Amino acid sequence: MEWLLVTLHVYRKAFGRAGALAVKNWPVLGSVFVYGAIMSITAQIAGLAGMAGGFLLSLVWAACVGSFLYLVEMIVRTNKATLQDFRNSFGAYLWDVVGITFVLWLFSSLGAPALLQVPQGDLLLLFAEIALFVLLNAVPELIYLGHYSTVALLSESYSFVAANWIEWFPANIVVAAIIYGTTLLPIDLGNAYFNLKTAVVALVIYFAMVMRGLLFLELHNTTHRGRAFKYRMES
Repeated sequence: MEWLLVTLHVYRKAFGRAGALAVKNWPVLGSVFVYGAIMSITAQIAGLAGMAGGFLLSLVWAACVGSFLYLVEMIVRTNKATLQDFRNSFGAYLWDVVGITFVLWLFSSLGAPALLQVPQGDLLLLFAEIALFVLLNAVPELIYLGHYSTVALLSESYSFVAANWIEWFPANIVVAAIIYGTTLLPIDLGNAYFNLKTAVVALVIYFAMVMRGLLFLELHNTTHRGRAFKYRMES
C-alpha cells in the first residue's frame, strides 16, 4: 500500500510541475509548427532529389526531433527554454537520433522480414515490437539527460525500464491514451499547415514530454527505498 502512495506522490509532483513549466514555456509549443513547416519544405525538395532526397529528409527529421528534445531538456534542467536555445538546438542531438533511428531501421528492414518467414511469424513480430517499445521507452530522456552513445543508450534504457517499469509505465500509458484520444477529436478546423486538432495534439505531446523528463529524473536518481523514505519525511 505504501508503494502506491509513494508512486502517486511522485506522479503528483511530476504532473504538477510539468503543467507549471509547460505554461511558463508556452512559446516552445510553437516550435512544433516550425518543425512541421521545415519538414514540409524539405519533403518538396527531397521529392526532386531521388534517393539523396530520402537521406536529406531523414536527417532533417532527426534534426527536428533532436531540437525538440534539447528544448525539453532546457525546460527540465533549467525551467526555461529561450529563443537562443532554439537556435542552438538543431545540431545538439542530431547524431544520437540518427543512431537510434538506424537501429530501428535495421530491425524493420532486416529483423522483421526474417521473423515473418518463420512459423507464427506474425505473432513473433508482434512480441518483438512490444519488447522494443518497452525496452527502448526511456531512450528520448536518456538522449538528453544521459548523453550516452547509441549502444549505451540501448543498454541504459533496458536497465532503467527493468528497475522502474512499475512506476514508469502507468503514467506514460495514461498520457499515451490522452494523446491517442486527441487524435480522434472531430475538430479538423484550419488548413493543411495549421488546424485545431494539430494544435491540441501538439500541446498534449509537449506536456507529456516535459512530464516524462521530470518523472525520469525522479526515478533515475532515487531508489524505491529512497522514495519511500522521502515520502515519509514529506508527509
